[in-house]
Amino acid sequence: MIYSFPLSQVAVWLGFGSFLIHAGCLWNYEQAVSWWRTFPRSELIGGVLLVLATAWAAWLAGTMNLMEYTRFRPLFVLAAVALGVTSWLYVREFIAVRALGVLLLLGANILLDACFLREDKLRLIAVGYAYVLIVKGMCMVGAPYLLRDAIEWAFASPFRGKLLLLFGLAFALVLLGLGVFVY
Repeated sequence: MIYSFPLSQVAVWLGFGSFLIHAGCLWNYEQAVSWWRTFPRSELIGGVLLVLATAWAAWLAGTMNLMEYTRFRPLFVLAAVALGVTSWLYVREFIAVRALGVLLLLGANILLDACFLREDKLRLIAVGYAYVLIVKGMCMVGAPYLLRDAIEWAFASPFRGKLLLLFGLAFALVLLGLGVFVY
């Protein structure tokens, strides 16, 4: 286990963060739609997210148990930093989406780690959500234009956009409830 967070804490923080994002988008819907439409090509946000993803990956490479590869730890840290720098230099198109995808992959690791060796059946909600995050993250890294297309589809009509935000808000409340009362 890399992280030592209990599932209740992870579910509460994830549910709270998701609640804030969805509620904020519903509260100021028009501004949220315009922000999400500019997000995939935003180099400023992409740079910030890429720095976060690179720092997290380098920290993981520097602290996790590498067993027989421990002697190569400095090379792994250097490789993580080099990958972040070269991504910024040579893969600037949709860099915000790609960096968000990496962050989703790293975040799913926390969620799966918190679910490890738990016996209760309701943990499968968190495990299922973690795998949804993994698939989303892989698609964002490999085919970032799909997020741009999904954003356009989601916000093509105000009814659809608000309905999807309400579904996200409901799932955030489910995660909060599970974290507080069940896990």
